[in-house]
Amino acid sequence: MACLIDTHNHMQSEQFDHDRPDVFRRAKESGVGCALIAAGISGDWTKCLRVGAESGWCVGLGVHPLATARPTVTPEVADELRDALRREMADPASRVVAVAEIGLDGFVPDLDRAKQEAVFVAQLKVARDTGMPVSLHVRRSVDWVTKWLRRIPVSGGVAHAFNGSEEQARILISLGLKLGFGGAMMYSGSRRIRRLAATLPLESIVLETDAPDMPSGARRDSGNLRTEPADIAGYLDELAQLRGMPRDELLSALQANSLAAFPGMREFLPERQKN
Repeated sequence: MACLIDTHNHMQSEQFDHDRPDVFRRAKESGVGCALIAAGISGDWTKCLRVGAESGWCVGLGVHPLATARPTVTPEVADELRDALRREMADPASRVVAVAEIGLDGFVPDLDRAKQEAVFVAQLKVARDTGMPVSLHVRRSVDWVTKWLRRIPVSGGVAHAFNGSEEQARILISLGLKLGFGGAMMYSGSRRIRRLAATLPLESIVLETDAPDMPSGARRDSGNLRTEPADIAGYLDELAQLRGMPRDELLSALQANSLAAFPGMREFLPERQKN
């Protein structure tokens, strides 16, 4: 039987420092067999690798666009990323399977757009040159991101937390990307997201939690806004209802989609679920 895969979270977050083993246990009990732990800045790469080893999950290295607000983050971070990926690719036991989280943010008003773009483009070139798939931040920036993907093609990955139009979705799919759906899909008022989750080609969809962020309505109602990888079991149930298909059939399709986006994950699936 297939397993749940959380294609994007930040389990290195300090919000999990006091109970990370319990969070991993709850995820396993909920059927999560693997996940991608996405870095936010070069300073947390070592912690991501450690948390990946502790969990048995996979890791993505990269610099988030919001980190460009820091004076120390410059396009030269791509050189550091390239060196880190080369070291990891030379290690047969490495859990690094993606360049993540990278992208562009059009929501935060005070970010330097030129600097964001320079840091993103530099990292995109590293992903292209190393053949690593990407997990892309596309918040209010899909057209901006796709402009660069057309110029600097990469070997697949996921448009994380997709919240664009159907036309934008189909463009990203045509560029070889899967689309990540998570907590926002759980709100009845998120009509566009729910419609897209229900109607886009099934092979284009993956699930994610973005833990500890992107809470669902149930999380907000409970007063505990910290999401966990275990939450993805509820997302699977909701997506099965939206698409009108059996849960197990959907689970198998989503595992295949996740592995197509991040092929290196297959090695780290529980043994009985690799096929």
